[in-house]
Amino acid sequence: MIRVDSVDFPLPPPILISPEGSFAWDVFHRRHPKLIENVIGALPYTGDQAAALRDLRDESMHGVITPLLPSAPDAARWREWDRGRYGKPWSDAPFLWSESFFFRRILQATGFYGSAEPATAAWATVDPYAPMKDVELADPGLEAAFGWYAALPDLEPERRFAALVEACVLGNRADLVFQVTELVENYAVLSPPLADDTAALLGRLSTDGSARVAVVCDNAGRELLADLLLAQDLLASGLAEGIDFHVKPEPYYISDATTADVGKALNRLRAMPGGLGAAGHRLYEYAAEGRLGIRTHPFWCSPLSFHEMPDDLRAEFDAARVVVFKGDLNYRRLVGDCLWEPTTPFSDAVAYLRGLPVAALRTLKSDVVVGVPGERVERLDAEEPDWRINGRQTVVQFSG
Repeated sequence: MIRVDSVDFPLPPPILISPEGSFAWDVFHRRHPKLIENVIGALPYTGDQAAALRDLRDESMHGVITPLLPSAPDAARWREWDRGRYGKPWSDAPFLWSESFFFRRILQATGFYGSAEPATAAWATVDPYAPMKDVELADPGLEAAFGWYAALPDLEPERRFAALVEACVLGNRADLVFQVTELVENYAVLSPPLADDTAALLGRLSTDGSARVAVVCDNAGRELLADLLLAQDLLASGLAEGIDFHVKPEPYYISDATTADVGKALNRLRAMPGGLGAAGHRLYEYAAEGRLGIRTHPFWCSPLSFHEMPDDLRAEFDAARVVVFKGDLNYRRLVGDCLWEPTTPFSDAVAYLRGLPVAALRTLKSDVVVGVPGERVERLDAEEPDWRINGRQTVVQFSG
């Protein structure tokens, strides 16, 4: 049970790293070792930094969970979030918690929070994933990949909105964590969405009265560009009075967007030709006017589900017309990283939010999913056993 506002909401059992052979086990034993080597090769780290990263790799595969250094600025916060897991085997920890702590420990190993050692002191605030994110954003093929944008002015408003939502969902396939071990050959829809509440989401945005929309961002790069284009259209059409992008306060999960990444994406968009560049310039104007905002909160880098959302963050969301959660990790935190029956209605899984209008735009890259018709589940289980994790299935879900 998770206690929220003095009311109990039952959740299925949490997904653990174990047993061997599960998706979560594969992440820690196949994906993370490759990721560690990618991080080591991305920047000229010292031998001590590389050794610390490899020690983390070995500890997370075979050892027990070591706490953060006492000098870490968030050590007290993580002791609160620990929930008794320090000193116990990684393999016994919930997948969501352990994955989050793994990425926090990467920042410790690289010296992101500073160091008293002269050899590593200069690495404070250096994003260890910036080289990987920058390569994606510098891709000369992005202009061609977003060539569809030129056709939007000729579409009816409903179809234009659907096209932009579709682009945001497909952009989520560009997750750099996923691509550590999986090859994404293209970003075309491979099958109809498992759930498609696009019309209901548009209906909510079209209700009378002006309000801001909150977008809880996922990945930088290609996905963030699509998110910005959707934001521009909502602001230009009057469907939103303002839009707030909620981003991570520090590097997280390789490609997760930070404030710096939003700036880089906007500059990349402004440099594009035609309507794409014009959209980028308009977004800069909206930012200057306060209609496009960037927000962050320590909770976005916590190992907790949104069942434990802090009061100040919930208050921000209560003032929004709708809260759009992007991507796989946000989905896991939104419904709970648990062994859900996939036919469970999405509205039931988010009932703890008590009527807060929420949308989830996601490409499936982990086991958790709800709101899928039973006959679709049966067919996919028979024909595509890895459908929950292969990055080929999508959902657009809305409740509220």
